[in-house]
This record gives sequence, structure tokens and C-alpha cells, in this order.
Amino acid sequence: MTYFPALLIVAVSAGSCESVIKFKGEGVDPKIVIYSLLHPDSLIKVSVAVSHAVYEERYEPEQITDAVVRLFRDGELIETLSYVPSEPQPDYSPADPYSRYASRVTRPDYGSTYRIEVEIPGLKTASGEARLPELVPVTGIDTSSVIREGGHRQMEVKIKFRDPAGTDNFYRLSARGMAGTYYGDKQVPYLPFIPVMVAETDLSYGVLGEPLITPRQEEDIFGMALQNNYKIFMDELISGKEYALTMQFNLMLPDTDYYEFVHALFSLHSITRDLYLFLQSNSAHMQTRENFLAEPVLVYTNITNGLGVMGAMSTSAITFKIGEYPVEGVLYESYAYYK
Repeated sequence: MTYFPALLIVAVSAGSCESVIKFKGEGVDPKIVIYSLLHPDSLIKVSVAVSHAVYEERYEPEQITDAVVRLFRDGELIETLSYVPSEPQPDYSPADPYSRYASRVTRPDYGSTYRIEVEIPGLKTASGEARLPELVPVTGIDTSSVIREGGHRQMEVKIKFRDPAGTDNFYRLSARGMAGTYYGDKQVPYLPFIPVMVAETDLSYGVLGEPLITPRQEEDIFGMALQNNYKIFMDELISGKEYALTMQFNLMLPDTDYYEFVHALFSLHSITRDLYLFLQSNSAHMQTRENFLAEPVLVYTNITNGLGVMGAMSTSAITFKIGEYPVEGVLYESYAYYK
């Protein structure tokens, strides 16, 4: 407990005075920022921007329409990407800081290495590369209803897959769902004039009990425990093994006699190591950047002469359905959409 007096002094000092310290170091040259995520089902797209110092008060984002964005496959130039104009925005909306370039014909293939090279007048040429990771299929899904402490009932879903042996593998888990709930009296037969309330939601919160994604951790002396915002994990503990990811939801098993339903899509994304390190560091950075007592977290980049990330992802998905939706003659009303 000896650190409390020191913290108290820091807190009192921070609250009692304020000083403005002028930056006297050398200026930081702007760099090209590249974001690109390869997916086998999508044409290759790239977001381009230019970095700026945090103390640069006159910075105003603008579209970069004169960038030259080249796409290479296994070292061979195959296409120069085209600028995609941004959607018109109201005058009061801030300008979009990212300029988008897209391929007209190229979807990435397995086994090839793709490199993006970006030139902007007055800046060093930046580049990044990636290749699609092998697809790891979801092999099955199990569902059950479990009772937790205090009699609270939850729906539990287990997503099964087998991790490939002999390689380091990196993953991200995502889940989206739609549920319909009937709020009429279930002591009497279904009443068609009472609507089934429909809500669509992000179900990724269900991983909170999964040890590979949210392992137990103690808070530091400042009361902070970093969260795994992107639901990423690696195969260090399950290499070459079959494993079932466990997700738990605050959903009751639907009563299909009253046209209730649950439809969900679970996606297991195999991601590149570079993308894993970027997401991991960006998650930590976003959670600590407002805490002046926390050690700054540098966001990982694999862009040469620039910033950002070029990654790749292969996705295996499995659907889970209880009950039919929509059903002719049933009255539905929608909740607000929750992200």
C-alpha cells in the first residue's frame, strides 16, 4: 500500500496547477498511411491518408486524388488501382481523412503474395504486403441452455474447429444475430395482434467467458485491465488440436409456438500475424491513450516508409437457427439497431 501517498501527491499536483510546455523538438515529417485488408471474396481495396503531428493545429483532412496506388502479385505489377470518390457529406460534417482506391478486377488468390505501393507527391513511397492465410473451417456448433449462479438462465453456444499443426495461427471471432421475442401472455394461445419484437445485435459480447479470448487478469495498480476489443486469439495453447470456443448469451431459448426465433451467424476469421499484432496494439492504445499514468502503446505497423497495416483474412462461417422468420401472417416490430 506504500504507493498510495505517491499517487495522492501526483493527483493533488495535477489538479492544482497547469502548465503549457511548447514543443521544441524537430518537426515530424508526414508519412503515407495505408490500410488494406485482403479477403478472397472481395476486390482489393486500399485506404490512403497522410499522417500529421498531434500539435499541428492547422491540419485539415482532405481527399488525396492524385496518389498512384500500384498492386503487385508475387513481385509482378498487375494493376494500378482507381480512386473512388467519397460519398457527398453535409457541410457541417468533417471531411473524410481516408481516400479510397480499388481494383476493378483483382480478388486475391491463395498462395500468392500481394504488395501495395503508394506514391504521393512530396512524400516517400510507402508499401506493404500480405498473403491470404489458409482457411480454418468451422466443423460444428452445439447449443444448450444453462443455469448460472442465482438461477440465471443463459444460452450457451460452442463453435468447433481444428487448429492446423506445425504453424502459428491467428484468429478473430465475430458473431451477429437477430432475435424475435413475443411479449404477450404465454398462458393463453398466440394472439396475432400482439407483435413479435425483432432486434438485430452484435453477439461478440458472448466471448466474455472464453479463456482463449478473455483470460482472467488482475487489474494493475491504476485499476485498469485491458480488454480484448477485437476478439482475437492465437493457437499457442491449442496448436494442432480440436477446440470448441464457448460463447454465452443473455438469450432465452425461443418459444416457437409463439413465433419467437433466434438466427445467428458465427464467423471464425483466420488472420495474418501482422493484422493480429496491429489489432492487439491498437486495442491497447485506444484504451490507454487518455490515461496519463499509463505507459504509451505504439501501434504496430508493417508498412515500409509509412504507417498503417496491410493484412489478410480468410473466413469460415456457420449459421444457427431456431424458429422461422419471417412467417406470413405474423406481426413484427423492430427495435432500434444495436451495434
